[in-house]
Amino acid sequence: DPDVVLVGEIRDLETAENAVQASLTGHLVFSTLHTNDAAGAFMRMIDMGVEPFLVSSTVEGIMAQRLVRTLCPECREAYTPDAADLPDDFPMAQLLESGQPVYRPVGCRQCRGTGYAGRLGIYELLVANDEIRQLASERVGSNVIKQAAMKAGMRTLRQDGWRKVLWGKTSVEEVLRVTKKD
Repeated sequence: DPDVVLVGEIRDLETAENAVQASLTGHLVFSTLHTNDAAGAFMRMIDMGVEPFLVSSTVEGIMAQRLVRTLCPECREAYTPDAADLPDDFPMAQLLESGQPVYRPVGCRQCRGTGYAGRLGIYELLVANDEIRQLASERVGSNVIKQAAMKAGMRTLRQDGWRKVLWGKTSVEEVLRVTKKD
């Protein structure tokens, strides 16, 4: 009898119900699900037909991920962005406090003129607490669940993307390309 069950992808009600049943019988279940963000996983499973009380009582955590292109280390260019050119949710105070530059893509032979070389994950980890479980069982929208998760300390995809910009790993434009404003 396994302790951990891996489900390739939850695409339909039957698979979702099997995953929930395994969880209810004491198994730790890992799977994938296509959603826009971590909070959307609750509503996605409910929309498939899983009872809200089952979803809210069996989900422990949800991780969302996106891939951003990594700046080419050979040609990335440091610059000081103008605050007016940045989105209002960019952590400008952290940038100024760190004294670190922001980088942008340039393009060289190494990266074939793209300014990027490789990919890097940005992540969002939602840990289900009592409030989030209650909200999911009430079938509230995923935005309400997301706000509750953020209040509980969840870093969103966008916020993690900004961290990667501050670390010099990717560009502002790349984070804007793959995320939406929280």
